[in-house]
Amino acid sequence: MCGRAVTPSDRAIEAYWHIGARNSGRWIQSFNAAPTAIVPMVKLGDDGEPEVVPARWGLIPFWWKQAKLPALSFNARSEEAANKPMWRQSLRTHRCLMPVAGWYEWNEHQQVRSRSGRLVNQPYYHHAADDGLLAIAGLWSTWTAPDGNDVLSCALLSKEAAPSVAHIHHRMPVILNPEQWESWLSLKTPSEQVQLAIAFPREDFVAHPVSPDVGNTRNDYPELLAPVEVA
Repeated sequence: MCGRAVTPSDRAIEAYWHIGARNSGRWIQSFNAAPTAIVPMVKLGDDGEPEVVPARWGLIPFWWKQAKLPALSFNARSEEAANKPMWRQSLRTHRCLMPVAGWYEWNEHQQVRSRSGRLVNQPYYHHAADDGLLAIAGLWSTWTAPDGNDVLSCALLSKEAAPSVAHIHHRMPVILNPEQWESWLSLKTPSEQVQLAIAFPREDFVAHPVSPDVGNTRNDYPELLAPVEVA
């Protein structure tokens, strides 16, 4: 599903990418970020240089006219993004990076009891072996709300899971290698090269089981990352 992530602090992102943040401090580091939350996003600014900005996780295309915002627009299947109206324009001209420390997935073949005693799928936390920051390939858009305010929003791209993830879940985010970042953000990158980045992303991850408490979006604290024993 790729719908939960651990977002870094603005200071950690700025230090990692060596870039300044516009509107710094308008998001809070989250250990259980969910769709519709405000998350950090790296995109090209008006000067052509990368910048860090806060964005709504859940893309609202610029042409959206309905009163109700689109549902399930936080995750774009990379296999369909080039052709679906929801994603195709952003894939062509509005690509971004979504910095994360890691993400959660639930193993539907392994169940555990929650605090309430209910059987739930066992969650796992996926991250880099060295705990370094990760850059998810994302799409962004600016939508003008009925009140006239511009809303910046984003969605991550997902793909079939790599072997390091597939034993837990069949899908995963498209996570780019550092050498792919510049071309992913650039408007000059040919569509063929964009598709190559999606086809050959980073796949070296480790995972460990964590508390089912992560299933509740109201829980947001570092202890959610702690490994737990499973039967």
